[in-house]
Amino acid sequence: MQINLIWQKTGAVCFALGGILYLLAEKISSTGWRDPVYSYLQNYISDLGIASCGITPDGRNICSPLHNVMNAGFAVEGILFFMACWLLRPIFNGAGRHVFLFSGLLHGIGGVLIALFHSGGSTGGVTLHQAGAVLAIAGGNVCLLSAGWMKRRSTGWWKFSLFSLILGCLGLVSMVTISFDLLPTGFIERMSVYPITLWQIFTGLWILTFRTQRA
Repeated sequence: MQINLIWQKTGAVCFALGGILYLLAEKISSTGWRDPVYSYLQNYISDLGIASCGITPDGRNICSPLHNVMNAGFAVEGILFFMACWLLRPIFNGAGRHVFLFSGLLHGIGGVLIALFHSGGSTGGVTLHQAGAVLAIAGGNVCLLSAGWMKRRSTGWWKFSLFSLILGCLGLVSMVTISFDLLPTGFIERMSVYPITLWQIFTGLWILTFRTQRA
């Protein structure tokens, strides 16, 4: 029982730490841009991970001297996310647990692919990067939905469930609308990614607090 509780707390830390490290990597790498200045509103997040400077095939001027920081953030967040899902199996063990684990795995794989294969490169690199982005964003948001669905009837978890379902829906809808160019690129992409980041930080802290109180 004690070992099980330790694993759950470790999983909660993995969730929270992964989200925090991701945001720090994004902020630090964005400060490396000088000309042009990085825009959270207009630039893709993955622009921060491109290793070379120059004009991309779609006409974007890219130069991210601290690209290694962002790529490390992508990979570490993805790995910690799946580790958290795996370690928190005893909590998220209702109907939908297989979706929770599988979507968490897809999110983790996507984060590693984004880190290894950068956008704006060769045709093969762009394809693998885009595949990684779809896996990371879709997998992450589906994971939120499955978590919210599993905990909807658990005592003390109703607000968590609602929060998870709202964020997951917001992330998926935003992901679908990226290609429509209705809003600035950086803004709408972050609307599909940040729900995952916010959720994993909140979930880590929620579980640490909730399980401690129960104990």
